[in-house]
Amino acid sequence: MTSDRFEELESLLLDWEEGVLDEAGIERLREILRTDTESRAHYVRLQMMTAAMSLDSDAGMNDFAADDEVRGWGENVPHKIRVSTAGGVSRTGRWMLVAATLLIGVLAGRLVQLELADRADKPDEINRPGISIAAVDKRDESEEATSEGVALITRLVDVTWKAGQPSLEVGDALPTGLFEIASGYAQVEFFCGATVILEGPAEIDLKSPVLARVRRGTLRAQVPPAARGFSLEVDDLKVVDLGTEFGLSVSDEGASVQVFDGEVELLQPETAKRLLTAGEALVRTPDGIYEDSTVTPDSFLDIASLETRAQGQQDERYQRWRNWSGKLRRDARLIAYYAFDQSDGWNRRLTSSLEPANSELDGAIVGADRSIGRWPAKSSLEFKRPGDRVRVQIPGEYRSLTFSCWVKIDSLDRWFNSLFLTDGYNKGEPHWQILDTGQLYFSVRPREQGEDGPADFKALSPPFWKPSLSGRWLHLATVYDVDRTSITHYLNGDVLNSAIVPVEKMIDETRIGTASIGNWSVPTQPDSRFAIRNLNGSMDEFILFATALSDDEIREIYNHGKP
Repeated sequence: MTSDRFEELESLLLDWEEGVLDEAGIERLREILRTDTESRAHYVRLQMMTAAMSLDSDAGMNDFAADDEVRGWGENVPHKIRVSTAGGVSRTGRWMLVAATLLIGVLAGRLVQLELADRADKPDEINRPGISIAAVDKRDESEEATSEGVALITRLVDVTWKAGQPSLEVGDALPTGLFEIASGYAQVEFFCGATVILEGPAEIDLKSPVLARVRRGTLRAQVPPAARGFSLEVDDLKVVDLGTEFGLSVSDEGASVQVFDGEVELLQPETAKRLLTAGEALVRTPDGIYEDSTVTPDSFLDIASLETRAQGQQDERYQRWRNWSGKLRRDARLIAYYAFDQSDGWNRRLTSSLEPANSELDGAIVGADRSIGRWPAKSSLEFKRPGDRVRVQIPGEYRSLTFSCWVKIDSLDRWFNSLFLTDGYNKGEPHWQILDTGQLYFSVRPREQGEDGPADFKALSPPFWKPSLSGRWLHLATVYDVDRTSITHYLNGDVLNSAIVPVEKMIDETRIGTASIGNWSVPTQPDSRFAIRNLNGSMDEFILFATALSDDEIREIYNHGKP
């Protein structure tokens, strides 16, 4: 089979899996499998591949296994595809199911009928057989999803980072190694249960879930009984907590230990251990001399005080977003804007935020429930059930497009997780979604269904999703730039990747029409069945521009909307 045949076959297969393959495409797929021996052999190989080839993005195995191009996908190869030296492409899990179904359909000559009959016998499109206890016991533990870390960042207030150091976010897991802040406050919760509040400038070296070495800075530790034994090291001194709350300050002038509640043990080589109890403090000079000192709890920020400061920071950021959003509503480049902040009754309508107001762009809320947004004073919509969605009607024809939204993803448990999908996926219509592999997926159909012509270009980002992002507000954006023939994906203001679209697949006239936010279309299968593609999570802002925004403009949206 030639590389062109592989490219065509894979594009048809993904369209079939996505549910957008028209009758002409299905007939072409039948023809390939009927007449090409290598095609049939390729599907047999797909069925025989093991799930061991699936990659775990959270374990850091994110590299694509392609050279310059992978069967026409270029840098946009799906994360579950791997290329062999013989040119064969394998995709685990879902492609095995697709391959098996297609082979049976080709041999029977009834691909479409078999597809529909297969779905009719299942409760939903993605229902799979259960697993037995015996099979659970035989699972390979090395294939279980893993994460990394010994502690979590749970609050950041006015934090600045050392030059050249990547910034971290609330919810990030901290692995062993150095953690430092240039200024501000960071609340770090160790997996053992101890909570530490750092005041910058500060540097600590995380050793394990129960141990860290303090290089410099001021910190306050709260250690409940379940975390008793949590320890901090300063040079050759070890502070062992016995269920207490204490402060530790380390600088060039020496170290200070103050106990506010309970007691701690001070351990040092060749020196008898010393016990400090509530109300006691000890200072060690640079010469190693210990002196009794006075407890000054107000010098160490506690959890309640940090929470108050964090609330003030949240209020300030919310007001900054409101001011920015008020100006954005009058931007002439906007096609649609939903701020999810309507103050009056929602009445199952998502009000358009454009100014001057245009009620024709109001969305119809179906199923989705109102929930708390990025800030307590702001609303969002939660998409949980398979039918949850917001229906919109957006007229007009455009060229370049920019999609932007704030989402909180609970999980990616559908093959396709919708952000914004037009109903029919006809010529010039875009589809914006997330694959279960954690990749942003964007495409615009370059031809009408049933017409001859090039297949759509499927722009996939590298996998960005990992379990630690669950439940956190993320800013996602994609720019479809006709003039530069490119599609660029963004996460939290930073470029994920940019792909050059072949000229024949780049269409310069786009349109929306009827579409869904957070889901796809209306029932299209017999007995009102439909593909389950709803977003499993929440959304609290959606913006669509009739232009290609720059990297700086995407970063500006993120900075003004960051919770």
